[in-house]
Amino acid sequence: MGYGQCAIRNLDVGTARALHLLNTGILTGAPMARLRVLKSGKKSSVLQDAAALTTQLAAGLEKIGLAMKSRTWRREGRAGLGPLQRQVLTLLRSKPGQRAQVSTVANELAIRLPTASEVIATLERKQLVRRRRDMSDGRVVMAQLTAKGNRSCTPSSRMPDRLATATEALSEPEQVILLTSLVKVIRSLQEQGEISVARMCVSCNSFRPNQHANAERPHHCDSLNIPLGDRSLRLDCHVFEPASAVQINEAWANFTGSRTA
Repeated sequence: MGYGQCAIRNLDVGTARALHLLNTGILTGAPMARLRVLKSGKKSSVLQDAAALTTQLAAGLEKIGLAMKSRTWRREGRAGLGPLQRQVLTLLRSKPGQRAQVSTVANELAIRLPTASEVIATLERKQLVRRRRDMSDGRVVMAQLTAKGNRSCTPSSRMPDRLATATEALSEPEQVILLTSLVKVIRSLQEQGEISVARMCVSCNSFRPNQHANAERPHHCDSLNIPLGDRSLRLDCHVFEPASAVQINEAWANFTGSRTA
């Protein structure tokens, strides 16, 4: 429903009657002027409400981010690890073979390459990470998690568990709506260049949105060869294969096409 439709629905009976008179040409002169002011005020109010809503949503997301960051600082400060060091360890832990190129670490964490190299060097001194030249290309430096580094990653799973517990306060339909909304927010941030490409279904070469008639599982994953529903969408998938920009745009248009009504 658009802003105009929302405003019309919220009008009282007297205003609705006035609109009818205006549309039929009966209302003119001073009454028309007053009606224009009324309509303008209603539209302005709706726009202000929409702006206030987006502000509140942003504030809510920021509060969640601050809570996670604050807890990380307290916990990792005692463990001698900074938040960025923890992020690098967690990222490596999620990769096949628990290793990745230094440039990949920089891209996925949206940090500069020198910063990533410095953090990895620090982690290597702490014996949490080891660096090796790639066997096939000596110019490429790989960072791999050590056994000690793998153990140090374990506590970081507690915060996602706490967030998962918090989302249990939502009903299942609300959880699905939240998930699809997060997909849209993350994609928007990616398009703005604020974050690197997340390993989401909607950015994956294997994702085929709205391929099945089943309303519960309309999408398809070629990599796993299974149908998917909105509740099964992944924001960080281990079998993710990046799609081209053209593929992503086409998939996104197909994915959101059924939601525009």
